[in-house]
Amino acid sequence: MKKFKSYKVLCLTLGLGVALSGTIVNAANITKTLKAVYSNIAISYNGQNKLLSSEPFLVDGVTYVPLRAVSEIMGANVSWANNTVYITNQTTPTVSNQQEIAAKNFEIASLKQQLDVAKRELETYKGTGIGGGDLTTASINTTLNKIVSTYSDDFDIDWTIDLKQVSGRLELTVSYNSRSDSAKFDRLTTTKRKQFIKEICYDISMIHKDIEIRGTLEESRNDKEVATFRYTKTGSYTYEEKSFLSVSDLSRELERYYTTIDVTTPSIPVDNIELTERNGVVTASIYVNLPTASTYRTAWNNINKLDLRDYLDKIADDIEEEYGSSNSIALLIRDTSPGSPGIIGRYENGRVTVYERRD
Repeated sequence: MKKFKSYKVLCLTLGLGVALSGTIVNAANITKTLKAVYSNIAISYNGQNKLLSSEPFLVDGVTYVPLRAVSEIMGANVSWANNTVYITNQTTPTVSNQQEIAAKNFEIASLKQQLDVAKRELETYKGTGIGGGDLTTASINTTLNKIVSTYSDDFDIDWTIDLKQVSGRLELTVSYNSRSDSAKFDRLTTTKRKQFIKEICYDISMIHKDIEIRGTLEESRNDKEVATFRYTKTGSYTYEEKSFLSVSDLSRELERYYTTIDVTTPSIPVDNIELTERNGVVTASIYVNLPTASTYRTAWNNINKLDLRDYLDKIADDIEEEYGSSNSIALLIRDTSPGSPGIIGRYENGRVTVYERRD
């Protein structure tokens, strides 16, 4: 009966293979009785366990393994002749083995490259002081929840706030939806918007010290970036708004530029331009005054529709540049003179309709 000791693994290397193939052991023809101890010895070659036809054993503390089985595992041929064991023809790697080696080498190179990238990112993190603060996902989410509960309804606007870690800094996004909060947002001055964002950044920096905060103020409905900002580790703050204009601001800009309908003789003065935005439609009302028996009313009644369309196309293009093509744009020309029906011209989808003003 076999006596099992602790499990032992015998790892054979290439050196063992060379020793086996290059050494001939001579011994006298002597018969000895030896005590073999089987210890459930396993053979592992190149990281893989091998099953042998004969089990290795121990004799006087020396491990014996079957020569033929081990040599064949290592790719050598074993023969017996003239009382001599011959180990020959050690095989070279097959094409499949060479391909496997090449794949492993490529994998090693890729892992080294990933390690280098990780080391560089670690240096970046060290430079921003990440090691000095709690920047786990759970901690950042806790901070976000505090910020949302504090600021989400400031100025009676439904703000959406997001905070996450990106490349060694915190990325903050604050957005609103123009469909429901356009008018309220327009009432905020640039100074108020700037201060609002700064207060949020300050509160975050009090929790996560020694890390930079960057982000954007956005209008989510049209995916527009209103402003970008940066709050450094030292508390320095910069805020820059884009060219995006509010409805009221754009109305004033249009009034400054389009002071007359200049496709008639004489040109018809524009009193004011009023923009409204509702349910995805931006409407610009252009107000004029065409008194009875005036040259302006005569000019309007004789206006060329193609020239008027070109004029209104320019206004529509200016509006689209600020609000994007996702909105529908309608232009209305309104007469404010006594007895006027109100709308005397209409522009939608590039089509112009003109209504004459009779005395």
